[in-house]
Amino acid sequence: MGTAPIYFAIALWCLAPGSTLGQNGPYARSFANPKEAIEKTLLELQAYSGQKLPILDGFVAMGDKPLDRYERGFCQFSVELLPGDGGATVVRLAAKITAWYADRDVAKSGYQVLPSNGRLELDLLDRLDETLNGKNAANSEGGHSSVVMPRPKLDLTGVPGLSGMTTNTAAAAPSHDDEVSLLHARREAAEKHLQHLAAELQSLKEIQQNQAHPQNLVTVVKSGTPVYTRGVETARVLFQATANDEFEYLDAEGDFIHVSISGDSRGYVRRDSVEIPERIAAKLQSEEKSLEDKFTGFRIEREETGTFPGQWAALKGKTVKIYTVQPVSQNPKDSGPSARLNYSLALFQKGLKEATNANPAPEGVVVIFDAADGGLAGATLTNIQRVLSGGTTRETFWSQSYLDPEEAFHPATHP
Repeated sequence: MGTAPIYFAIALWCLAPGSTLGQNGPYARSFANPKEAIEKTLLELQAYSGQKLPILDGFVAMGDKPLDRYERGFCQFSVELLPGDGGATVVRLAAKITAWYADRDVAKSGYQVLPSNGRLELDLLDRLDETLNGKNAANSEGGHSSVVMPRPKLDLTGVPGLSGMTTNTAAAAPSHDDEVSLLHARREAAEKHLQHLAAELQSLKEIQQNQAHPQNLVTVVKSGTPVYTRGVETARVLFQATANDEFEYLDAEGDFIHVSISGDSRGYVRRDSVEIPERIAAKLQSEEKSLEDKFTGFRIEREETGTFPGQWAALKGKTVKIYTVQPVSQNPKDSGPSARLNYSLALFQKGLKEATNANPAPEGVVVIFDAADGGLAGATLTNIQRVLSGGTTRETFWSQSYLDPEEAFHPATHP
């Protein structure tokens, strides 16, 4: 009847999901050659020495763990030479496959034994046959006896076409209907395996998306976004960022976000050109809302870092944080001189806080009131720190600050 049906049955059994045939039941073939010649040939074929497996797919039976998580595959044959009928020698093989399993939980990683699907054993038997009897021996009539099937170690009653199959019936040529049923069963098993892999891939994607992302990084939305040296669009452009570039958030300055580029390098990007983490966005919104709620008579129009716009000796020619604000109320209580002093002090405090991460660090804070009657208030960071910590009184602080014109910040006195 030939050996093709037998090979077909072996391949199907060994590749069935969860099969342990290759691991628990060795494969055997009878040879007419003497034992000494067979043993010598096996030594030449390096059957007694282990071999690395560059891949595992196609050599091991399907299991419940993905093969792509296994590394450093290795195969070692167990070889037995037994006396056969009529002076023949039976070569019995069993391949032991081991590999390192890299589990997501490092504690569960380690070497594991994987079940062979029979391909390695059959391949070695074929190479042995070709070396002993010539390359066409396996195809020539009477070249060698049939493969000796290992007794099945698994329950085949649930597989269509294999119910009730015994060792003797397994060796017989399967009918066409049985072959179709077996192929159908294998296809269903492969589809289930693919579904398992797809589910695992989706799970990995969800884990990646849900992983705790650093909450101090802003992400560039569009390629070509300029990164400036200062928080103004007229500043020099350091470089153009690419979409999805991430930078460490340092502070917010009006329409700009102060970021760390690398090491000590700093830069500014427009706030509307980056995605801001929820925690930082909520913090900024809270700070801006608290100022708006407390000082309803003013609105910040612009924030920037530049040179002091005046001749005051304490800050002349020095770098300062500048807030340009606009009165939004005609009520003197909300936007009059006293309100301007209080609002200026609140912005001095805001500027002092932002100066911690600024590069270059400003030496003072300036508030410019964009109104018909104007008004500019300025103070050094040292004096701001002193008044906020209680080291000096407000009266002393304002006497050491720059107020221009004075009447814009002090109520008019009537005789």
